[in-house]
Amino acid sequence: MVKVFKSDAGKEQILRSYNELLGDWGTEVRELDIETPYGTTHCITAGEAGFPPLLLFHGVGDNSAVMWLLNIRELSRHFCCIAVDTLGGPGKSLPGARFNKQDFNQVDWINGVAAGLKLEQFYVAGVSNGAYMAFNYAINEPGRVLKAVCMEGGMVTAPLKSMIQTLLMMFPEIMVPTRKNLLKVARKLSSPASGLFDKHPEVGEHLVLLMKNHNQQAMFAHKLQRYDKDKAVAVRDKLYFLLGDYKLEHKKEFAGILKDDGFHYKVIPDAGHGINHEQPERVNWELIEFLQGQGGVR
Repeated sequence: MVKVFKSDAGKEQILRSYNELLGDWGTEVRELDIETPYGTTHCITAGEAGFPPLLLFHGVGDNSAVMWLLNIRELSRHFCCIAVDTLGGPGKSLPGARFNKQDFNQVDWINGVAAGLKLEQFYVAGVSNGAYMAFNYAINEPGRVLKAVCMEGGMVTAPLKSMIQTLLMMFPEIMVPTRKNLLKVARKLSSPASGLFDKHPEVGEHLVLLMKNHNQQAMFAHKLQRYDKDKAVAVRDKLYFLLGDYKLEHKKEFAGILKDDGFHYKVIPDAGHGINHEQPERVNWELIEFLQGQGGVR
């Protein structure tokens, strides 16, 4: 069985902080577990059951509690939000025996989550690796996805290169993972203009806990699928991409694909990789406008 956390003590710290963050969501939530062929998937729901369903996917080293902390109150006024803890991520989902490189299929797993929730059609949105998951699911299950918003991520053309670029952004601080250095790593990924960690120190503290205690090898079962232009272009009107303007030069290849292949996208000022944390009001507006109508693609 995959070991998600480096130690039991680290797991306890993370889950304690996770529950504290849920208390700060500012809206009523319900936690539930969905059984899938690959393990137990933990979900957090917020918003009226009769609202349009919106599945939310977090990044590779994150969990739902921290990822949607600054967005959920507004989003849950418009959607029945279902924040999914990714199998292998540092949340409350529990990988099973079939969560391995040979057996695991990410699209089939999401289908299993949707089946457990009794959802036929729904919206999806995600950040970073969650954006890739939303994109990949949308192009493989276009009949189920009404629309998708992908923030700071989406299609992948060179999986190994993407992983190396992310790791390089964390050096040299990640080599000596003290609290101070890990906070520096988090700050390097965010626009200084956003003031994120001064406004919301609880976000930085939880991210430090995750970086110290998550066994990132637990995510290796999630195989990245290379960009298939034909499949993506076929559903491009359902897709909307949001990029932060911070270190935009590092995203030239990705932005070039969005422009050259005619996708709807927008660059958000004073935002970096933590785009939805750094500019929550703007991101909420873009997401709601696109999913509910045609705003955001002007």
